[in-house]
Formats: sequence, structure tokens, C-alpha cells
Amino acid sequence: MRYIYLVAILLLALTSCKENKSNNNDIPFPCEGGLSDNQYVCENIDLFAVVTPQELQGLDKNSTPTVNLNDIWGWTDSQTGKEYALVGLTNGVSFVDVSDPSAPVVIGKLNESNISAKYKTLTDPNYEACKVGIGDTEKSKSLTEGSVWRDHKVFDDHLFIGSDNQSHGVQVFDLTKLRTYSGSFLEFDHDALYSGLANSHNIVINEETGFAYAVGATNADTCNTAGLHIIDINDPSNPTFAGCYEDTTPPRRRSNSAYIHDAQCVIYDGPDSDYAGKEICFNAAERSLVIADVTDKNDLKTISFATQPNMYYAHQGWLTEDQNYFLMNDELDEYNLGRTTKTYIFDVRDLDNPVFVDYYEHNTQSIDHNLYVKNDFVYASNYVSGLRILSMDNLASAQLTQVGFFDSEPNSFDEPNREFEGVWSSYPYFNSGIVVMSDINRGLFILKANLD
Repeated sequence: MRYIYLVAILLLALTSCKENKSNNNDIPFPCEGGLSDNQYVCENIDLFAVVTPQELQGLDKNSTPTVNLNDIWGWTDSQTGKEYALVGLTNGVSFVDVSDPSAPVVIGKLNESNISAKYKTLTDPNYEACKVGIGDTEKSKSLTEGSVWRDHKVFDDHLFIGSDNQSHGVQVFDLTKLRTYSGSFLEFDHDALYSGLANSHNIVINEETGFAYAVGATNADTCNTAGLHIIDINDPSNPTFAGCYEDTTPPRRRSNSAYIHDAQCVIYDGPDSDYAGKEICFNAAERSLVIADVTDKNDLKTISFATQPNMYYAHQGWLTEDQNYFLMNDELDEYNLGRTTKTYIFDVRDLDNPVFVDYYEHNTQSIDHNLYVKNDFVYASNYVSGLRILSMDNLASAQLTQVGFFDSEPNSFDEPNREFEGVWSSYPYFNSGIVVMSDINRGLFILKANLD
């Protein structure tokens, strides 16, 4: 009996080994020996597939590239369970079915809007991170001309898209149209267009309230101070202006404006009971973090702000899931001050008195761009050093630990390079656990992080 028992255990172990080997083989380009696909430097992050900029436009991958990538987000179809990467391009948005991450399918593309320009110029030299303009022109242009910046978010199965440095408005697209795909690349039109603004740097959405917050809108019918241009999107096909938040109090910003570069807006469920249930926006506003109460769209209030002397350009940030801390990146400190990559950490447990804790110093020299928090991990997209995943060990002491990375620049070993190239952003929120990442020149990367 004992012999039979031991044999059974051995067979079970062998079966388990075979299953594990099979699962490993399901990943085409695992991270082994510090490399994936024999070219991408990595640690604990495997590669499923890469979709080139050409393929994202429905072209042959070996054709001449005509677009670059920018922002990326994701959508899961609640009816079919399929997962889609929503990939920003310099002239539109591409839709990729990543349900089988090893064999992604490019569904089609939504071209940028053709809203007529209302303004003479769509750039402002005061905004240092947004100096690539389309130039002065005395007459309206009838079509948009493409842009480095295109950012988008999802609400109620609809995609909301803004673009900077061009007359664009906010496009609305019904994502359920992706179900119509039958094998041929599709060209889509938007379903609605909010034209109350021309350009915006990003679109922030609070899915709990159904309000969108266009940030960095320097040209608009109203609320054109580049603060929070608030749009009611509860009826996605009919977005309407809802309010404007602006705070020009110096020295919170580099320019004499209410400019906000990015934000996260939530229904507050953190430790400060004074604001329980309120709609609060945490704003990256050039030289500071600005916290605002936007519950009453007719009575928008600044709660507080926090900064530190060496902050050069607060770019974007994200709350921890317990809403105790806000992690933020500075897009220009490395570039202008010659510093190593840094992630700023703020203690926001008391919204009236946020405190800069310290910064976490990476072992890289690249510029940091976008970061997101999922569970106990930070997913930081740091341009030429790729995607960095950090464990939040002790934020009270600004302690983070890098647990994985993937550099989409082939054979890159973090050469000194403080340039605006490489990884723009990532989206880590799919239930399947895959992470999609946009590289400006190289395309969509579909990844799997091994964090166990």
C-alpha cells in the first residue's frame, strides 16, 4: 500500500511538472536570463506579442511607419468577456482584441475628429511640456492635422478621446461596435463630438459619478484657463458642459494660470471622515499637487495643495487603493535638472494638510511619464527605461522595491538617456492579468507580470 501511495505521489508530481511546462510554453517570449525574445531586457515580465504601428492601422507590418503611439487604455466587453486594448495614435485610436494575448487581432481604427478650428493658435509657450504646436494660422483649418498627444478613458461602454495642440473636441465612441468585427479591418466614425473645447491634454473620468474632466484645455468656449473643464457624460451620446474648476493661486504653478496637467477624481472613501462620500480630484498642477472638492459643480472648492522645492513639473499621479497616499511623477526634473528617475510620494490621509513624504529614487536616469496603482504595486511607464513595477513596501518611509521591468528598446541597458522616447503608458487592469503597454515608436506590447 505504501509503495502504491509513493507511486501515486510521483505520478502526480510528474503530471504537475508537465502542466507547468505547458503553461510556460503558452508564453511565446518568456523573460529568461534577463532577456525576452533575445532582445528586450526584462525581469519577471514575459512578452506575449508586439503589434507594430503599421499593423495598428491595418497595414503590413513591414510597410513604412506613418504614425506614432501615445496613450493606452483598456475595455472589457461585459457581454462577451473579450478584452480590448485601446491604443492612441497620432491620428486616431486603434482597437485590438487581446483576449488571446499571444494572437492579438487588430479590429479597426477610429480616425481623429474633423472639427473646424476656432482658435488662431493651439499652443502656449507657458506650458513647457506642451510646446509642440501646429503654428499660427489666421484662418480656420477644416481638418485636424495629427498630434503627439491623444488621451482617452472609458465610461459605460463608451470611449472618450481628447487631443492636445490641435482643434479636436472630445470624441465619443460606442465600444460595443467592436462586436461587429468579422475578419476585415474596420474604419469607424465617432458617435458624438463634444465641441465645447478645442484641445485638451487628457480626459479624466470618474466612473462612479459619470463626469469627465478635461484637463489642460487652453482653448474652449468657456473654462479656458486649462483647469478642470467638467463634462456630464451620464448620457454618453449627449455630453454637456457641467462646470469649471480653476485656482490661480501662486506659487502653485509655473505659469500664471489654473493649468492642470492630469488628475484622478474619485468618490472619497479614505481616512479623512470630513470628506467621506465627497467627489474629490487629486490634480497634478505643474509645481504642486492640488486637492479639490468637486462634489457641487456650482460650488467647486480648493481643499489644499502640497509641493516641495525641487518639483519641476508635476505630470500625473495615482492614489493607493486605501486612499492614504498619492504617488506622482515629475516629467521635467530629470530632463532639466539631470537627476535620476524619481517617484514623489504624498501622505494625503488628512486632505486639508497633505504632506510630501519623500521621493523614491530609481536606479535609472530616464524621464518618468505615467503611473498607475493596482493592489500593492505601482506600474510606472518611464519612457526609455520601459515599464517598471514597484512593490509599495512602506510608503510612510517612501520605500518602494522594484519587482519587475520590461524595456521595449531592444538591447537597451539603461544608457544615460533623458529623452521623450520609449514607453508612453500602460494599462494593468484587465481581469486576465495581462498588461498592455504603448511604445511611441515600436507599437503595442502585450505582457504578463510574474508577481507571485
